[in-house]
Amino acid sequence: MRKPRRFASQGRKGRPAPSARTVELTIEGVGARGDGIATLDGETVFVPFTVGGDVVLARIEGRRGDGLVAALIEVQVRGPARGEPPCAHFGRCGGCTLQHLDEALYTDWKRDLLVVQLGRHGLGDAPVGPLVRVPPASRRRAAFAFARDRDAVSIGFNARASHAVIDIERCPLLEPALARLLPDLRALLPGLVAKGGGDVVVTLTDGGLDVLVEAEAKLDLVDRETLAAFADAADLARLCWRRSGGGFAEPIARRRPADVHFAGVAVEPSPGAFLQPTRGGELAIVERVLAAAALSPGPAVDLYAGCGSFTVPLALHGPVHAVEGEQGPLAALDAAARAGGLPVTTEVRDLARRPLAPHELAAYRMAVLDPPRAGAVAQVVELAKPAAAKGGPAVVAMVSCNPATMARDLKILVDGGWELTEITPIDQFPWSAHLEAVAVLRR
Repeated sequence: MRKPRRFASQGRKGRPAPSARTVELTIEGVGARGDGIATLDGETVFVPFTVGGDVVLARIEGRRGDGLVAALIEVQVRGPARGEPPCAHFGRCGGCTLQHLDEALYTDWKRDLLVVQLGRHGLGDAPVGPLVRVPPASRRRAAFAFARDRDAVSIGFNARASHAVIDIERCPLLEPALARLLPDLRALLPGLVAKGGGDVVVTLTDGGLDVLVEAEAKLDLVDRETLAAFADAADLARLCWRRSGGGFAEPIARRRPADVHFAGVAVEPSPGAFLQPTRGGELAIVERVLAAAALSPGPAVDLYAGCGSFTVPLALHGPVHAVEGEQGPLAALDAAARAGGLPVTTEVRDLARRPLAPHELAAYRMAVLDPPRAGAVAQVVELAKPAAAKGGPAVVAMVSCNPATMARDLKILVDGGWELTEITPIDQFPWSAHLEAVAVLRR
């Protein structure tokens, strides 16, 4: 008989349980956050790392909304859709929460994250396509947490609902080059960070690894020489250091350009800049954005453009105006566009506070929106106004990593006269409750 897997407690400190007791529960299904759902004395209980049909021992530890939170102690009977987690850190590392689901249940559950949110906003008949899967071992960008304890450093990911760092050796999600750097970072950081911890953002670019260390440390000349030697030894493309909390990223070594290519055009993002986490996911999104643009040829506006993952492919077919709230990404995009002779203009603008109004949108035939998780409510309100229909975009492609805010924003557009013609869920966050999606709307 297989020995039951035991899991670390997932309780939250400082939140008293209604009754800190051990109970036996039968799991009825998997909720939107990836926790199993059971019922105890008429109340919903959320139990992580469980699937429907599991019979488990769990410890009630607190409340979440209208339900109870429990820590999984042991799986006594395995549900029919329980799979084998591929990672030895699963159950302790907070990066993945769904490796215990078999493929069929996982695929259905992931697509339903979008379907359910659309239904809650009155879009239950939306044309949702099949889930596009991005394979493991393809994540090209990761933010590793590290913590110093005496003379050693742990580096990896935070535990679930905790600031504790789970020291990892390998991760089935990552491009292998990222994981191979961890032992070297583990050896480097104790000599530079006297106490506490920080983060290391590692991106696999087409020029090699791009590393940004974020931590409190007063670097002297010797420290900088040590970092530069590390960049040489590890064959990094670029290495920068930034104090925790943001601000200026000090360049330590730039051995070659940390370029990424969008539609064959080289762009060097600023240190730590946002990129789609996987190349495969990016290409799947771009394919759908370009198909949408072909429905309404002419000038396009790329809102929340970042460093140009959609702007550049669109600019190969016509003029694009790229709008982004931060200067750094736009500077990288502008430099690449000028070098490639692309018809791109850029504008630094906070779209949450100053969205493009209908008279500004009138110059464009197509709009792309790729907002942060909070969504783009201010901008979609402008797109939904009757005035925006007079000569403005005829097509919108909306990209989002948050099904809840995406559904809310799509509802605003649909109520404003837009037709939701297709929506594609793209899973470039395997084994997590995060989901990317691309929606196309026509007026």
